[in-house]
Amino acid sequence: MKLELVIYPTDSNSSSNRHTINLEGSGPFTLGRTQSCDVVVPDQAVSRVHAEITIDGEDIVIKDAESANGTRLDGEEITRAVWPSGSIVTIGSYSIEATRKDGEASRTSVKIPPTGGAFPPPQFDSPTVDVGALKGSGLPVEEVDYLALGGGLGSFIWVDHLRVFGVPAANIRAIGVDPEPQAKYERLCLNSQIPRRERLRSNSISTPDNIWGFPGYASRETWVDLKNGKLGGLKYIFQVFGEPAIAESYTPRAGDVFESIEAEAKRIGWSDIWVAGRIVKIRKTTDGRFAVAYRVPAGHARSGPRNKILVGKHLHIAMGYPASRYLDDLQDFKREHPKSDRVINAYEQHDEIYDKLEKNGGIVLIRGRGIVASRILQRLWEARAKNKDIKVLHIMRSRIVEGRKFDLAQRHAEHDIEYQPFNWPKSCWGGSLRVLLEQADPARRAELMQMWGGTTTADRADWDAMITEGKKDGWYRPFFGEVEGIELKDGRIETKLESSQGFKEEVRLDADYIVDCTGLVADLEANPVLRDIISTYKLERNNISGRSPEQRLSGLKVTNDFEVEGMRNQSGRVYVSGVMALNGPYAAVDSFLGLQYAALRSVAGLAAQRAPTLKQLGPFRSASQWIKWCRNETP
Repeated sequence: MKLELVIYPTDSNSSSNRHTINLEGSGPFTLGRTQSCDVVVPDQAVSRVHAEITIDGEDIVIKDAESANGTRLDGEEITRAVWPSGSIVTIGSYSIEATRKDGEASRTSVKIPPTGGAFPPPQFDSPTVDVGALKGSGLPVEEVDYLALGGGLGSFIWVDHLRVFGVPAANIRAIGVDPEPQAKYERLCLNSQIPRRERLRSNSISTPDNIWGFPGYASRETWVDLKNGKLGGLKYIFQVFGEPAIAESYTPRAGDVFESIEAEAKRIGWSDIWVAGRIVKIRKTTDGRFAVAYRVPAGHARSGPRNKILVGKHLHIAMGYPASRYLDDLQDFKREHPKSDRVINAYEQHDEIYDKLEKNGGIVLIRGRGIVASRILQRLWEARAKNKDIKVLHIMRSRIVEGRKFDLAQRHAEHDIEYQPFNWPKSCWGGSLRVLLEQADPARRAELMQMWGGTTTADRADWDAMITEGKKDGWYRPFFGEVEGIELKDGRIETKLESSQGFKEEVRLDADYIVDCTGLVADLEANPVLRDIISTYKLERNNISGRSPEQRLSGLKVTNDFEVEGMRNQSGRVYVSGVMALNGPYAAVDSFLGLQYAALRSVAGLAAQRAPTLKQLGPFRSASQWIKWCRNETP
């Protein structure tokens, strides 16, 4: 079986620009920018791994790989679709035709339809655009005071602060692909085996639905239990006041968090603020504002043009982690064995693996440690309740005998895992360590980050009991060292490990499945929109800390108010939060509290500059707005 692809620039029908690629087999075949893809598309608007093609029976199937700019079939954006003969797939600025060739069958000639003008318009080729010229382009142009780019939790929390600080919903727009702000975070939770009924794996010292933080999730859960006659609910309050010294950290149920965010989104009028769109490019304007070119996804398109422009005075960018990450050797394995389901990323949907394990048993090898690994281990422990013939091998790079030390404090470590405190408790998030980091120069910040380490899983009794039981009963075995390679042998995956358990030796581990729990890609330049503004405006980056492959990649250099000074445009401002500010003035910027702190500092800074319709949040306004929150009234 052969698949023939013809790829060419969308704006050129010249035969000299048409390239024919033949692929043998049924796939899946990957399309993307990196050299590791089966079809390499040399375009910065194309994601590293952009799409996937499979032959399924008589059909050619095209699937978008959660690309930044989307995949279009005959102009309509798709996630997965059958690719009919004669249809054109567009990724970035390239068009692709596909034809099945069984044996020596000849290719059918296809007339290529025009795909329309380039977007964004040529004005975006310059670092500064004229708003009048954009309006003259014929594209829809909307103007507002505040623009939140990303549409997820970071955008939602910033918008929530704007609304509480007095900005009307009509003055704000948030661009994203999901109408619910928590949708992407919830998908990541579900894929990493945290459904709504389960508790999150990190301690909760923040409430994304409530900028005041009171009542917190523990207080609300206690109140619900007491109303139902459950006096045991008082333990949650005890946890909050006693953690981590005399009680384990309190962690809220995922469903409670998501439901509270949904309620706050409704209260502040999020549905009137959010607009469906994939951001394509950001540019400064000649009048001190910012223009954002975006494309409405096919699933949200109604009538009218899909390519649009929003112009705003003040921007907030929180696009999250660009992608999930596979370790290099696991990527090599997936390229060599594209049909195998033996290697899984914990952030991808993989529920069927646990169904198979519960039915047939098997050996699972886990790579990495931390929040995600802890939940995957718990899910495997739960699966063992249905089938005791499930064993777990856990590879970590090195042992952890004792936790990191700083000043007089030391992190607790057990089972070769460092637990969350000391650098993340309430007193330090908002206190001495925060001030120390804000006052430090870039080199000192990187040094402090290296000493403190990153966020990890909270210390919980159920976690400790699972690992203790696993070691005692022999179904859980940890290994330490560097992986030298993996290969498929007799239906199982053999991992070659150079052990570091006191002496060097090669260890070979056989498993039915490998689950990669090493995390998400923190490299901002994996996102083409961010890469473009970094390059166009020569934005400075923070120093990095840590060591490969877990080193924390640098975010954008920001002020203590989370402003990107390199994007300043007269009185126009650009702020960021989340992974975009890694190694900046705040330690755990990608946490709930990190998002809230960044939003508070940036919005308070805008209020001090007398930004449009923003009011200072003094004690009287704060109290009245909190009462409105308690009553679920519009700000």
